Amino acid sequence: MKRAFMALACAATAALVAPAVAAPAQAHTTGSQARPLDPVAALRKQFVPGHGVRFTSSATIDFGGMTTVRSTAKGALAFGRSGIAASDVSQKIDYGALLEDKDLKGADKPTRTITIGRTAYTNGGVFSSLFPEGKKWLRSSGDARVGALRGTGEFVDPLDWRTLKTVLATTKAKSAGGVVNGAKTTLYRGTITLKRLAEIEPRLKDGFSASEAKSVVGWKMWIGADQLVRKVQTSLTMKLRFKKTTIEVDATNVTSLVGWGSRVTVKAPPKSQVARLSDLLGDVPDMPDTINLGD
Repeated sequence: MKRAFMALACAATAALVAPAVAAPAQAHTTGSQARPLDPVAALRKQFVPGHGVRFTSSATIDFGGMTTVRSTAKGALAFGRSGIAASDVSQKIDYGALLEDKDLKGADKPTRTITIGRTAYTNGGVFSSLFPEGKKWLRSSGDARVGALRGTGEFVDPLDWRTLKTVLATTKAKSAGGVVNGAKTTLYRGTITLKRLAEIEPRLKDGFSASEAKSVVGWKMWIGADQLVRKVQTSLTMKLRFKKTTIEVDATNVTSLVGWGSRVTVKAPPKSQVARLSDLLGDVPDMPDTINLGD
């Protein structure tokens, strides 16, 4: 069963680093009277070059009880004037039974990906044993603007204001959320289909069939008094069909955001340590995207 579903657990394609002291979001003012921000406006106020936010995330994808893919990630994201401009993300993925193929040497090793603008630099993982002497990073094309969190298995990207606006419009309940990452929060809950998310996030369109896109993502979002998102939790159950076999897939993700407004600095690796694909000593194995369900 070939599926782009493993994109939900692929290494983050992003880049950036080093937060400092968090700066509070500034309220939008009209005349002399301050007007409270909503979460979308609060997020967009954070898009200041040189500042950003840190995150941690964990995700699981269970394939019908046959194998479970688990990933953890952490990193720092730098903002530009319209969203994420760069990021530095470290991630480790346990592919479970999908790594039975001996050709996938190193796929379970940690990776670190730095993305600046449209250029990505990756260290570790399947590339670990392929670098020539003195080289530690593989340069490839990337796009920091699409959001680092989309590479960690998060269906709902709370750092994309369009996605945030669309998801919050599906809120079904709201309650006290307790203290999360040092902030008193309100908990928002709701559901949204993959199809609706794909209208905002094109990366989802190619990963699912029309019937699969009808699947519903359950979401929870903890938002602070400053209207900034502190935590997001998503869950999805989907039935994938292949020939005469149906497999139920359960995917979950939890992402925490801390240090809003931190000063962030990002640097590309030293040029002397950067290799291109043609420099690697051997072929890069295809990452697992299949489950053998038999005939």
